[in-house]
Amino acid sequence: MHAELLIERSPMRAVAASIRGGLETGQVGGVLARAGVGKSAFLVHVALNSLLRGVEVLHVSLTDGQARVRSFYDEILSELAAAANVDRADAEAVIERCRAIHSCRGRRFDPAALSQMLSTLAEVMHFQPVVVVIDGIDSSEFNDAALDAWRQVAVESSLRLWLGLRTHRSDGYAASDDLVELLDTAVVLDPEGTNVVLRVPRTGGVENEDPRPLNLDPVTMLVHPDEMLEPTTTPPSPHPSVVTLYSGGATGTETAFGEQAAQWGLSEVNFTFVGHKQLRTRGRKVLEPRELAAGDVSMLYVSHKLRRNWDKTDLLKKVLQTQWHIVSHAHQLFVVGVIQEDDTVRGGTGWSVELARRWRKPVWVYDQVREDWFSWNGESWVTGEPIIESTTIAGTGTRFLNEAGRKAIVDLFARSFSA
Repeated sequence: MHAELLIERSPMRAVAASIRGGLETGQVGGVLARAGVGKSAFLVHVALNSLLRGVEVLHVSLTDGQARVRSFYDEILSELAAAANVDRADAEAVIERCRAIHSCRGRRFDPAALSQMLSTLAEVMHFQPVVVVIDGIDSSEFNDAALDAWRQVAVESSLRLWLGLRTHRSDGYAASDDLVELLDTAVVLDPEGTNVVLRVPRTGGVENEDPRPLNLDPVTMLVHPDEMLEPTTTPPSPHPSVVTLYSGGATGTETAFGEQAAQWGLSEVNFTFVGHKQLRTRGRKVLEPRELAAGDVSMLYVSHKLRRNWDKTDLLKKVLQTQWHIVSHAHQLFVVGVIQEDDTVRGGTGWSVELARRWRKPVWVYDQVREDWFSWNGESWVTGEPIIESTTIAGTGTRFLNEAGRKAIVDLFARSFSA
């Protein structure tokens, strides 16, 4: 799935560039617009910006039913796919897996109701969103006390919370300064002629002194082609404080990934099991036998898929089960190793790559022989320069990390987070 191509003309690409990929955990952002300007469509773009990268999103509408909200997603995804000239089928599968839609039309919905909904989703559906979008709040009901209550839920549940705020003509040309200043990040939509103009007057709790206006199509809210920003000006990386690295803490590549994660302020989860030698223990997670069994794989299947034979030891089986946990928790995989002529990756690391390819997750491999990064495009390995794009990443690879491989890991983190 080509997530970056699909969001190329999304207005959230420009907004994310100015706020490092979106809100930070515990922050509240607002989309302010009068009725009929396109607030709901823009909030769908907000959600898609996360969903297309495999991030879980809860969408709550206070004004529309579920069917109507789904139609917004279908229409906008079709427009994005047509603009990017890509098939939307893969994107639909990812979106459906990571999205929950709830309609609270005609009912009172406040921070307490959101907190209860989150508990129910976690208990019944095992669904824990990272981003929550709430559409249909009247700005007349939004004040300091309301913001504090919404932010408390965002902090307690580790959410990035976006609110769609319906403004009124009495608020002025865009929205009142008092309303904008209540939010961590404010996006304002105004009709101008045949366009809708987007401005971001506040980001990260600080006034944006020179918010660049952006002209949007009033129906789809897509950015006009002549307004497109160069990719180099719009880094897709989220803030490092909201990113988690999943790994195994073994010597070599996994330790190098962990060291960079600690340096840049990422969280870590290092999976292991009893009897496994683990060098890096920050964020250590010992997998119990029943948890290991969730990642059980057929050794015959592994041998066939990777076209090689291994000794059928209990230790190797547990290592492969651990890799299943590492890859399943992440939405983007980075590996250091060697790509072989049959397109598999040398050693047990190859199983992580096969899992990522099987689940259609973005996977990058740094080949220590060719000293270059390669990504899998569905048919072959192609060279490129990766950037961390997801809030959940996996880092694994060979124990025999050389200086070129180590530098590739250092450069990956610097390229993603140094801006």
